[in-house]
Amino acid sequence: MNEERPFDDILGLIDTMPSLRDGEAGALSRKMEDVCGRLSPLGRLCPDLANIAAWQGREFPSLSRPLIAVFAGTHGISGDVFGSDIIEASKARVKSLTEGKAAIRGMAADLGAAYKVYEFGIEHPSADFTKEPSLSERDCAAAMAFGMEVVAEGADVIVLGNAGYGAATAGAAIAKALFGGAADYWAGGTEEGAKARIKAVEEGAQRHNRDDTPSPLEILRDYGGRDIAGIVGAILAARHQRIPVILDGYVVCAAAAVLHRINPATLDHCIAAQVTIEPAHQALLDRLDMTPIMDLKINIGDGTGGAFALSVLKTGAAGLTSL
Repeated sequence: MNEERPFDDILGLIDTMPSLRDGEAGALSRKMEDVCGRLSPLGRLCPDLANIAAWQGREFPSLSRPLIAVFAGTHGISGDVFGSDIIEASKARVKSLTEGKAAIRGMAADLGAAYKVYEFGIEHPSADFTKEPSLSERDCAAAMAFGMEVVAEGADVIVLGNAGYGAATAGAAIAKALFGGAADYWAGGTEEGAKARIKAVEEGAQRHNRDDTPSPLEILRDYGGRDIAGIVGAILAARHQRIPVILDGYVVCAAAAVLHRINPATLDHCIAAQVTIEPAHQALLDRLDMTPIMDLKINIGDGTGGAFALSVLKTGAAGLTSL
């Protein structure tokens, strides 16, 4: 008898995820287009709003109880990239989001959104993926399970952001492992630390090179910290509860790509908020077949771009009620 592995439950959730009834979103989209009229005052927001409404099982979308959830963790690889006390640096980043000057907090308040930063083992960094897998299969599955608990907040839409210390390096390594290509394609940039990030992704790829093709979940545990695994769990749990998800930033999209490689339909309830100035973010969105709501040249994925996208969608949803 084969021993059950921690990832088996995750794969079972993917196999049993709910789907929209045939034509459900399309019918709502056509209805909204009829409501909007030939001038189409909501433009290309109509399909996104129709998709939100379809997943919610409503005639029109409801965005009255949004949650902006930011996932934060500490990645062992960040010591190679930044050369600092990674635990203290990670704590400082979380403190800045919760107590310091962070635009996202004011935006969330103005939108009437709950705003929460979820810490995924800040004081317990994932392993340095250039030396060993970031997480064991059990720890990776446990982080996904913790991420699933986010959807218990009672939101009608969830914005996912990330503030993991070293998460951009992990996200680039995940993207390279999932889609191939050179390390500098996925991890490039002109900012300080770009060369170290590229080197780390290259070394990680060499360390985890296998004769067989690893599963996307194996790639997740090879390179992704607890915060990225948590995002995967949150996306999947939201799907089971039919809650639309707005993806903000490169790291969140890298997490989503893990599910997409298992089954592209796992992201049918998701919308890309923005394209950041991360060099490979647009390339990642192209592979996910997603068109972002906006491109404001925002350089972070901590939920700020998601809040902007949410404001646009809320305005569009409000406009539907007057047509």
